[in-house]
Amino acid sequence: MTTTRRQFLRGATSSLGFLAAAAAMPRWMGNAHAATLSGYAGSRVAVCVFLLGGNDSNNVLVPRLGTQNANYLAARPNVGIPLGDLLIINPTGQTQTNAYGLHPSLTKVRDHFNAGRAAFVCNVGPLVKPLTKADYTASLNLPENLFSHSDQQDAWASALANPTTSTVTTDIKVTGWSGRAADKLHILNSSTPPDYPEVTSFGGKPRFTVGAERKPLMVAADGTLAFRTVGDAPFDALQQQALQDVMAVQDSVALEGSYAGVFGTAQTFATARAAARDAAWTRIAAGTRATIETLFATPVGKDRWTLHTQLYQVVRDLVAGAIPAATGGLGLKRQVFSVGFGSFDTHQNQDVDQPELLAQLDFALDAFQQAMNLLETDPAFGANAPQSTLFTMSDFSRTLQENVERGTDHAWGGHALVMGNRVAGNKLYGAFPSLDLSGSLDGSTDDKGRWIPTVTVEQYGYTLAAWLGLNTAEDRDYVFPNLAGYVQDAIARSFPALAQRHKLSFMLPD
Repeated sequence: MTTTRRQFLRGATSSLGFLAAAAAMPRWMGNAHAATLSGYAGSRVAVCVFLLGGNDSNNVLVPRLGTQNANYLAARPNVGIPLGDLLIINPTGQTQTNAYGLHPSLTKVRDHFNAGRAAFVCNVGPLVKPLTKADYTASLNLPENLFSHSDQQDAWASALANPTTSTVTTDIKVTGWSGRAADKLHILNSSTPPDYPEVTSFGGKPRFTVGAERKPLMVAADGTLAFRTVGDAPFDALQQQALQDVMAVQDSVALEGSYAGVFGTAQTFATARAAARDAAWTRIAAGTRATIETLFATPVGKDRWTLHTQLYQVVRDLVAGAIPAATGGLGLKRQVFSVGFGSFDTHQNQDVDQPELLAQLDFALDAFQQAMNLLETDPAFGANAPQSTLFTMSDFSRTLQENVERGTDHAWGGHALVMGNRVAGNKLYGAFPSLDLSGSLDGSTDDKGRWIPTVTVEQYGYTLAAWLGLNTAEDRDYVFPNLAGYVQDAIARSFPALAQRHKLSFMLPD
């Protein structure tokens, strides 16, 4: 049987994922922009954990007192968390003690929250403009295709809730906010090899990672970014040489020449990544390495858990990025990572399924944070230890009112978690919604409890991007094109002060 050139390439490059496909012929070179390292001269890393399917955050952060708790339990006779099972927290700034609790599966998250390393951003979601219930009823400035998984995942990933009506250019509409941030932050990275991608994805929503100029590494969840080999050295070498020979045959076709160029760059990045991960890891103290390996060891009976394995790979990559190129690393000052964790579409049996999902989340986030605590004191980095901020995104939250199948349905605004040593933790940001489904419903779209967000994805994302170094209005408006108009509208219509801010205050000032 004759093997075509296309078939050979498809088989030989399958393990290189996006870099091999290079569907859009990405431009690896970035332009000079105004971002600076004024905040921190060492490595800063943002890690997105995308909870795919729509996590029910109404069961993550729960009011414990009075009418709010009574309304919560009345709407959720089966899936609600009993008062005695909630993990009590006392956020800074609350007038009453013991007013909130976390899901009982989140014991480690509770500990990090109490220690000031974690915070919640309440009722955040995609918005075009600030909305009242009257605006929603009149269909004014609504995000497109509300309550749709794919569309709302895209809205979170792109920070663009109105892609078909927006006046931004097409190349912005098909990108994500971390990718566009990389377009602007690229100038801060003087990596070896040059132009190494700022964004690496192990999972989540692919659009989130793609910029107009900068493209991500798309890596397998187990960290693999390499050619598939069979373990026979002569055969593997022959396959590599054959691939190079095939790539050299371009027949004066511009597209084939472009593909060959991008593919060559991809090979360079994959090789450099593998070498840097090995070299940088050996510079970490042996005790630190051993403890990190133990932190991420799969718990007994949890062989199907996957989130912690992705976050372990993030740790390995961020170490490689933070170690200077002169000592074997990549020499990156700013990076973004994306991981994905699914099965949160709990239309039924939520009382059984969500506790297990949140237990996996709790374990993985704790392992990652403990690893970062160790790395921040490891002598390999001196005064410039890597700093990280982990944050969650999800399609949407769920209805407060449970359904007849012991589950919950698609909703809108929900509570996001941020975690890290630069987070101003032990606090709730944003505005926690009223849970009164029998009242005016000013904060809900209907009597099911679908909260109209009071914090927009753009405010949430810009707070993180500014921490990374995105520090001019011009760059802000490029990465978050709806944000300036959102704030202007909030001011003109006298919305609460929360809606009149470009960013929130959940990151500690430098």
